[in-house]
Amino acid sequence: MSATESRHKVSDLVDAFVGLRIEDPLRITVSDVDIDCHVHDIDRTNDRFTLLLETFSGDYLRVETQWARGWLDPQVDRLKPVAEERQPLGELQGIELT
Repeated sequence: MSATESRHKVSDLVDAFVGLRIEDPLRITVSDVDIDCHVHDIDRTNDRFTLLLETFSGDYLRVETQWARGWLDPQVDRLKPVAEERQPLGELQGIELT
């Protein structure tokens, strides 16, 4: 895949973030695994976009991307609130409203 195709794909993922609202049901794909969840919180600035998602098993996932002359690949972390840690899960491959 060329750099142009990669940026286009990332741009499409970030474009999907824009219309999301709290409680929207989603299915995301990370490391070839589909995860059903809903939007718990959204944090937007000019150069950063962060989604906090809650899975149906009660886990929280953070999806984050930054602007650096183009949107960077959105990364997904599983948050562990008890230990105040995060576990990187990988790059976001897909996102869709369910």
